[in-house]
Amino acid sequence: MECPFCGGQMKEGQVFCEHCGKEMQFVPVFEPEIEESIRESLSGLVDRVEEKDETEGPQEIEKNTKKEKRRIFDRIVKHEHATRIFVGMGIGGVLLLVCLIGGITHAVNYNSYEYQIKKAGTAYALDTAEGYEVTVRHAKRAIEIAPNSSDAKMLLSSAYLKLGRQAEAVEMLEEIVETDHSYIEAYNSLIRIYEEQKQYDHIDRILKACTDPSVVEQFQEYVVQVPEFSEEAGAYDKVISLKLLAGSNCTVYYTLDGSIPTKDSEVYSVPIRLERGEYEVAAVCINHYDQASDVIRKTYTIDISIPDEPEISVDSGEYSSPRMISSDLIEGYELFYTMDGTTPTRDSTPYLVPIPMPLGHSVFQFIMYDENGVASEIARREYNLVLDAAVTVDEAHILLKQALIGRGDILDMEGHMSNMEGTKEFVCDSAFMENDQIFYLIIEYYVEPNGNRSKSGNVFAVNVHTRELYRASANYAGYYMVDAF
Repeated sequence: MECPFCGGQMKEGQVFCEHCGKEMQFVPVFEPEIEESIRESLSGLVDRVEEKDETEGPQEIEKNTKKEKRRIFDRIVKHEHATRIFVGMGIGGVLLLVCLIGGITHAVNYNSYEYQIKKAGTAYALDTAEGYEVTVRHAKRAIEIAPNSSDAKMLLSSAYLKLGRQAEAVEMLEEIVETDHSYIEAYNSLIRIYEEQKQYDHIDRILKACTDPSVVEQFQEYVVQVPEFSEEAGAYDKVISLKLLAGSNCTVYYTLDGSIPTKDSEVYSVPIRLERGEYEVAAVCINHYDQASDVIRKTYTIDISIPDEPEISVDSGEYSSPRMISSDLIEGYELFYTMDGTTPTRDSTPYLVPIPMPLGHSVFQFIMYDENGVASEIARREYNLVLDAAVTVDEAHILLKQALIGRGDILDMEGHMSNMEGTKEFVCDSAFMENDQIFYLIIEYYVEPNGNRSKSGNVFAVNVHTRELYRASANYAGYYMVDAF
């Protein structure tokens, strides 16, 4: 290695020249001081040449002058060359270092989740289309770095929505709720989209898959829970009253034969009585978005004895004189009946006292319930009562009303009264016997101005043969007797 100042040889790695004592500059720069040093070196060399010119002869002077000039030129060239090399190396090193640092910084940021998510959030806050595009780019990179980041996916889906790319937003939101069941913001956004599209089946699907009760609770109106049964499946030796429990935002439909319940099936409103036999109860909830829960089934076997069919005192048949229709009441049992041929239930008229046989054609049906609510078979009776009477039902009505007008109980044949609004109405639909005499039974009703009707408590009787008028009342056993009018 050659010293750039004196041209002397130096060992590799030396810092100071042992010939001129100057320090090597490995990273020189182009500065005025360096240029001045070059000029001073050239000036010194010229002075030495001029001194030799004065002491040597012409030929030697010319010869030496040429050698000296050549040596000076070489030294100048080497000096400048070395200087420029070192300066170039210095600048190149700095640029290389800057590029290296920049490259390292870029690599670090490119692979930094925190950096990418921060850039995505900053761009999103700009609230511009360009900002949302930048958000998409950085959020995607954040997801590449951290594939399970719900925050990055949520930010990406929000940017997609701002850009009108709803399908891509839904895809991101679906990814979030599939793995992060507590990310309420994702559920809010996704359910809002499905609500707008009326895709309630998708809302039902994601909520059924959610394992966080606090999230499900916030969207309760969309949730369709499976109905709950109040009784466990199995065999019973008593009647059970089965309740089907469900949320207030849905309707429960059920079947008793195991078939799949639909909106055409029975609607649950009151407890289901399972009285005797085998029941396969199937139930489903359907909410007002028309979304159905899973169907739940339970089988019940009720093995109990049923009450005997009620015994009725009067057999079916044709009658020309009235009978009192009765049945024995058994302690612990209840007896109900209908008179129009409909099936009796516990909501029908309870049997308490003997019943006067109706005029004309009638169909009675009786049913008995034991203390467990088990129903008997139905006892059916059919009657046709035709009287051989000297007075008709209409004539009996006229006789009664005329007598009541004469006493001042009513004002006219329409039943108006002087002391109160409303009217009196008289109904004759049955007959009874006392002491071998046949009487029409007439019940008095009070009809309010609004049309409501109730029994007044007055009962009258008209002898079908003699046309005589009486008051009627029932004794302790329920049989009618007559008194003077």
